[in-house]
Amino acid sequence: MTIQEFSNISGLTTKVVASIDAYKAAKTEKARREALENATSLVRALENPADAIYKLFASPAVLMAVKTANDLGAFDILSQTTSFATCGELAARKNADIQLVERIMRVLVCNGFASELGPGQYEPTDLSRQMTERKTIGTMDSLFVDFLPIIQKTPEFFQKSEYRNPGDPKDGPFQHAYNTTGSCWDWLAKNPEALDRFNTFMEGSRDEIPHWADWFPVQEQLLDGALDNHPLLVDVGGNRGHELVGFKEKFPLGPGKLVLEDLPSVIEDIQNLDSDIQRVKHDFFNPQPVKGARAYYFKHIMHDWSDDNCRVILKHTAAAMERGYSKILIEDYIVPDQNAGVKETLIDMVVMVWCPGIERTRQRWTELLESAGLRIRNFWLPVGYNKGVIEAELEEIVS
Repeated sequence: MTIQEFSNISGLTTKVVASIDAYKAAKTEKARREALENATSLVRALENPADAIYKLFASPAVLMAVKTANDLGAFDILSQTTSFATCGELAARKNADIQLVERIMRVLVCNGFASELGPGQYEPTDLSRQMTERKTIGTMDSLFVDFLPIIQKTPEFFQKSEYRNPGDPKDGPFQHAYNTTGSCWDWLAKNPEALDRFNTFMEGSRDEIPHWADWFPVQEQLLDGALDNHPLLVDVGGNRGHELVGFKEKFPLGPGKLVLEDLPSVIEDIQNLDSDIQRVKHDFFNPQPVKGARAYYFKHIMHDWSDDNCRVILKHTAAAMERGYSKILIEDYIVPDQNAGVKETLIDMVVMVWCPGIERTRQRWTELLESAGLRIRNFWLPVGYNKGVIEAELEEIVS
């Protein structure tokens, strides 16, 4: 390592310590992310490039080990222990080979999914406890079982398509991997186990970000001026209704009704839903059946589709809106123009291979909505996050 490289590491170390102190003082998400970014930069400076590439090359094995450990029930056993769990105890539930469990556990310990008290003695960590959450398990299962085969085949698809940016919902990496001509949504409708995994994945997709009603000015932007004889909030493509349930918990006495819309296969799959939430079977590529709502809410919908497809959805919505009253709320990533973060860039890759969709910058959001006869009133972002709400309304008519 050169003198210059040592100097860079020293400077990064000072920066990391300062940002950690700032996080301790502020205790904000923004400060935490800045400390994490600085710490990551320090790790990269210390890491041998050849080792970094080898770790990347072998990284799918980590997901495999985590999936296998979950299938063995290892995370449940770890979370319930009052001291430590042995390889024999972790193997017992599935009558697994102890040597196999030992090899899997080595990978988990290296990656923070367990800690090692002594040889063959394992304690839980925050990550292993997180792996007992139903939504986390659903996310892992969906990514491992359904997404990973597509990711593996995507470079081959790009070679075949001469490296065109995918946008056709019936001709993308998904279709190439699964040898189908239907969309991913058609495929899910015909594969109920995959649909169940995907729906659970979507329930958990908020991760650590607070519910939008916690930080969006609901009272001022939605409830003030809302009419009792108009629907209050329509969740378009709202899956199992978790967003509306969360909204009602925070604002139980709002005027107007709450409406959940999704495809018949999704609506029919719902086991339990608040009786006050109206269910509507609807394909958003068809005219919007609920007219004059105060707000039409789209969470993780637009990022699933190309601009051309989004325009169809938005124009159908605009046709149902009441000028000067209705608005559109889009909860999605708003990608920074420079130095985009890990989460939004990786999600961009996930939607690209699956739908194929795209995550958008402010400029791309503005161009898209204006092309559908809408104007953006504001980009609402909770501090420290790059996922927020785009608030839009019908363009004013110039006389």
